[in-house]
Amino acid sequence: MKNPRPSLLVLAGLCAGVVVSAPSARADEPAAATPAATSATTSAKTAPAAAKETNCTDHEDNDGDTVYDCGDTDCDAEPHCKPDGKPEGTNERCSNWIDDDGDGLIDCEDQECKLSQITVCKGSWQGDLDGSGGDGVSATVEGPDGETGGGARRVYTGDVEQPDSEGGVGFVGIRFGVVAAVQQLLTTTNAADPYEYQARIDTRFDTLQLRAFGALPLLEDSFFLLSMSASQSPRITFAMFQFPLGQGHYVNINSGGSTLSAQPLVSAAKRPLLDTPRYLLVGFDQFLDAGVEVNGPVILNLMRYRVFAGGGNGLFGDFGGRSFEDASINPTFTTGAQLWFTPIGIYNRFDSPFLFRPVPTALAFAVGGKYEQREQERFPAAHAVAVFRTGHFAVTGESYNKTEINYGSVQSANYLQLGWLAVPETIFLAADVGHFWTSGFGGLTDLTGLETAGDLGAVPNRLKRQQNQVQARAAAHWFFWRQNGVLTARYVFDSADPVPLGPQADRTFPVITHEALVQAQLRF
Repeated sequence: MKNPRPSLLVLAGLCAGVVVSAPSARADEPAAATPAATSATTSAKTAPAAAKETNCTDHEDNDGDTVYDCGDTDCDAEPHCKPDGKPEGTNERCSNWIDDDGDGLIDCEDQECKLSQITVCKGSWQGDLDGSGGDGVSATVEGPDGETGGGARRVYTGDVEQPDSEGGVGFVGIRFGVVAAVQQLLTTTNAADPYEYQARIDTRFDTLQLRAFGALPLLEDSFFLLSMSASQSPRITFAMFQFPLGQGHYVNINSGGSTLSAQPLVSAAKRPLLDTPRYLLVGFDQFLDAGVEVNGPVILNLMRYRVFAGGGNGLFGDFGGRSFEDASINPTFTTGAQLWFTPIGIYNRFDSPFLFRPVPTALAFAVGGKYEQREQERFPAAHAVAVFRTGHFAVTGESYNKTEINYGSVQSANYLQLGWLAVPETIFLAADVGHFWTSGFGGLTDLTGLETAGDLGAVPNRLKRQQNQVQARAAAHWFFWRQNGVLTARYVFDSADPVPLGPQADRTFPVITHEALVQAQLRF
């Protein structure tokens, strides 16, 4: 391939634990591709600004907005930038900025682009796939003008088995990811007096996340992901296996992904404010031990569905670790459905909200509902989310609402997140604001006159801790080493009603918290 084009962010969706760059030339690509890629990159940096992309086939960024050809929304109307319905599966088709097969996944997001013969999707990973058998055929590729650039480069044209694959079936192209972060944290809270704040300073190794992911043997378009956290105690925190059903439909088996909000699934490397908005999740989504979902297109590239069910211990379902405040077993199950509508562009619920380069324009909406049964409570819940991304900007709005039947609590949480790529590949700014509101136990009866089934006097302590809360956060991220090294400064303001238990039981003023944080993160 003489003129490779940079692919989209590698594994931007389901490989949610690793953010890797997609350089224009890599050691694992044919050396002959290097001059063209370098030329395209140089042209993109030096091209004079234009009103719009003037040539959608020249591999150059004519208007200087850092995206070019079919990756630029200026080229959306070009016939050669529209899907033709044929598989991805080649270096050229995996780097043309087009969802060729129309399954909603562009270039390296598509599992067809993770075969061993595809080299444009290896990102910052370098080196050969070492193996001891299989149908892989190696070849020597020379560099420009007959030079090898210090040695021949091996290119595999077929699948390569791993050394331990004795039966002829092996995992091909397994990738590994690491996310590590250290923090310096300053927190002040008015713990005893509304005007007297107590400060706490903490230096900690906040995150160590290890992930393995790749395709399953003998299953095209399949995918698996295993995630381990070693920040508190080493344990597996998430597992997922996805299998194709045909025509773009999938079945997904997971350890906690059967939720309406995608926030619990966002990797530590892809959170614009470093942490999830807990007030949006704590009363609505519990991490279940096991879940299964079926998803696929209703109208190709326009509408997708999800149907899911799950069950487990309920409070903390990361298998390998359980924790409960009142030692209850707390079994739970949930079932629900969600519908995604994308009238502009292409968007996947696993797409990263953390911008490194400008993104194509996309507008997506989702509505969904579920019923959840827990040991102490049961409730129906409704969820809605809207996402808009274009160029340097990303906006996400999310709303979660539920009616707790046993004790008659009506609860609502709303969340708005803004992201601005101030300097591509250098500075990303983000902010969010949101709140959690509860009517209190018996509120449903007060509103509707309907009697609830539970005994309000027997409400467990962990449910009594629900409190109205408002939170605002702002963060600035500096990419100090490609996309792999990020330095972050963050401020958090939090105001919450006092908990009617323990030392806060007699308080009449809100609990105000100010937090300042500096974090250095490395992710591979």
